[in-house]
Amino acid sequence: MLNLAEELFLLALNDEKGTLHGATSYLPYGLAGAILAELALAGKVGLDHDRKLIILDDTSSGDELLDDAMAYIAASKKPRKLTVWVNTLGDKKYRKRVAARLVQKGILQRQEKKYIWVIPYVAYPQQDASAKYWIKQHMRAMILAAEKPEPRGVILLSLAQACQMSGLVFTRDERKMASRGIKALVKGEIFGEAVAQVIEEIESAAATAVIAATAYS
Repeated sequence: MLNLAEELFLLALNDEKGTLHGATSYLPYGLAGAILAELALAGKVGLDHDRKLIILDDTSSGDELLDDAMAYIAASKKPRKLTVWVNTLGDKKYRKRVAARLVQKGILQRQEKKYIWVIPYVAYPQQDASAKYWIKQHMRAMILAAEKPEPRGVILLSLAQACQMSGLVFTRDERKMASRGIKALVKGEIFGEAVAQVIEEIESAAATAVIAATAYS
């Protein structure tokens, strides 16, 4: 099973060039948000009364990326806002680590300075398509075909939008409707209240980091 950071990275790959799309310069913030969202879904982190991130369960998650992020959070002298953690973890070079994991899992092959898709995707060996194809199909179906939403897919949609990557999933004509649909899904009842608050804060923090980066670019 792919985690959210791995799925977001695959979404950012240019099918023809095997490199990251030019529209994904804010991917590091999305990867940071994806890792934090995984921790929230696993019940490892939550928000305190000041809406600052705290560790709820410091036992190992079984995932090196998640445990690494938990270690940074736990080492902080005081609880901090999610905007701080999205920026901090966004600088931790997770992009290379996520790419290496995808190669190790047989989803991608590394060829000089680009990545080649392994087709078919192991989860759907009967179909001649890449992992990215199935990820996009699922994201589009939740918005355009009223497919029953599931938490991880909703988070992926939310992070893609926050990092200005919606254009890699939806056409120009679809984006306005998709934006409304994503917002409705995040605010729906798909998450428990505590997790929903964390997810909303993560999306907001990622979007804030992107806006700040745009101002300084």
